[in-house]
Amino acid sequence: MQQSRNIAELQDLNLSYLLLVQKLLLEDRETAVFRLKIEDDLADLIAEMSVKDLSLLARQPHSLLRPSLGPVDQLRAILSNKRDTGLQETHLAMLLASA
Repeated sequence: MQQSRNIAELQDLNLSYLLLVQKLLLEDRETAVFRLKIEDDLADLIAEMSVKDLSLLARQPHSLLRPSLGPVDQLRAILSNKRDTGLQETHLAMLLASA
């Protein structure tokens, strides 16, 4: 029972994510491609998919979200730095942009 509920929640998350990705691509394609770290071909495909197609893809029992946080040791070093010099957000942005 718990597993089927988890799969249903994962599928809901997938659909929400795909709809958000499509919205971002339609509003500002270049920024979305950069921020989402997706290939141009995939961006084109998602932008032209119907809601029916997005729903079909979202119903797969696999996560479509892939965390892209960069190397764990670098992320840990940034987050554990106790000397808050006001640059932590900048360092995180740089790490995420390069991942």
